[in-house]
Amino acid sequence: MDWDGFALQVTDQDRIRLRSELIAVGRTRLSPAVTPEAAEALRDELTQSTAWVRTMRQGNVERELDSATLASLSPAHLAAIEQLARQGDESVFRFLHDAIRLSPDGAERRKRGWLVDGCAEMLNSPATLDLISELTGEQVHCFRGDATRYLPGHFLTTHNDGRKYAKRVLAFVLNLSNWHIDWGGLMLFHDGDGNVACGWPPRFNTANLFLVPQDHSVSWVTPLAREPRLTISGWFYAA
Repeated sequence: MDWDGFALQVTDQDRIRLRSELIAVGRTRLSPAVTPEAAEALRDELTQSTAWVRTMRQGNVERELDSATLASLSPAHLAAIEQLARQGDESVFRFLHDAIRLSPDGAERRKRGWLVDGCAEMLNSPATLDLISELTGEQVHCFRGDATRYLPGHFLTTHNDGRKYAKRVLAFVLNLSNWHIDWGGLMLFHDGDGNVACGWPPRFNTANLFLVPQDHSVSWVTPLAREPRLTISGWFYAA
């Protein structure tokens, strides 16, 4: 499959619904997000990729282990590192998951030529940026993000995606796993009292879209998970 197969599958009726739901509650979903062939090709590439790095964060400190380092660690050493990533209380923003970095530079994406780069190209296309600007009512100029992989024990604690020096307008998550709700890994939205206002399982070929800032998290992936939780996720930015 080539990059020409990528395009968000948004009908005129979808435009009305997506815009209405973003205005009303600040979040919405699109399914199917891309063609079935594109979604399956992306999932296959991510499943087979050896380019994953392990990323972890505690507060303002973020660490990354590349694939060579991961391969060199004993299971006990890796478990100890991951246990450190889980330390801290609820006042500290933490995450633990894998990532494939998507370059913000179009020339670099086209040079590497992976399907995930083609998806990033589509999300940065004039047609997509115009669509997101229409849905949000705010002019956006680029999409930046990564592919992510959550394995059992991986998580993302509560945060709101706000960023001081670059304006994130809309978060976008394209889910690429055949998932069961018992496996965890749910995208949870929180109200002002700390309750779960809404929870979305990572349904295959469904895109989550939500306005920034908005409190949310990804729940712990349980040992029951039979496959990784795969996504392409990031943000559309205003100038």
